[in-house]
Amino acid sequence: MDRHLLFLLNHDWTNPFLDRMLGTLSCMEFWIPWFALGAVFLIWKHRFRGGVCLIFCALAVLGTEELISQPLKNWTARARPHQAMEGIRRVDLASVRPRVLAVFKPVQITFSGPPNPAETTKRSFPSSHTLNATTLGLVFALFFRARLWLLLPLLMAWSRVYTGAHWPSDVAASILIGLLFNGLLIAAAEWVWRTRLLRMRPEWKRLHPTFLLPFRSRRVQDGTSNV
Repeated sequence: MDRHLLFLLNHDWTNPFLDRMLGTLSCMEFWIPWFALGAVFLIWKHRFRGGVCLIFCALAVLGTEELISQPLKNWTARARPHQAMEGIRRVDLASVRPRVLAVFKPVQITFSGPPNPAETTKRSFPSSHTLNATTLGLVFALFFRARLWLLLPLLMAWSRVYTGAHWPSDVAASILIGLLFNGLLIAAAEWVWRTRLLRMRPEWKRLHPTFLLPFRSRRVQDGTSNV
């Protein structure tokens, strides 16, 4: 089943548009400057809430990487599809610097050669890209009540299988792990916010009584409502 779905997504259900779109989505180097611009915009627009959101995202991503992703990769040592099978399509942006310019270059498509058991770097399970996308998608969806962010982990999971970097079971399990881990992390942050931080900074309570309160709910907190 895993191999069958891999070949459908990696070989059969492909076209040049998806090569470009999913290859770009899967290339983290391309997104680094856009992440920086997004962080500046978030703080400019949402001020306090934006800063809290960014700090939490950074800590959550660090936690998933150090506590889940790397330990599981070392423990399972699962080979990536292109390490274990011949003929896997590998889709990537052109190797130019800065990487943002790669979007104007042809997409690089190569095919994996015979399996190489000696290659032990960059293990397959879990998918760090998918874990991090699940973290960002869940946090932004809850912080700002923007449900479209929940599509981010699904799109990232698709891109990682499409580009030949992961098995379908890798990304499916990574989404579930990411939701569970970050759900617990958010619940813990809510508890700390209410029981510790608001006692230390009582002036925050009127505008930010809960950790996940939407930014646009200030009018309700001020005693006004459209109802």
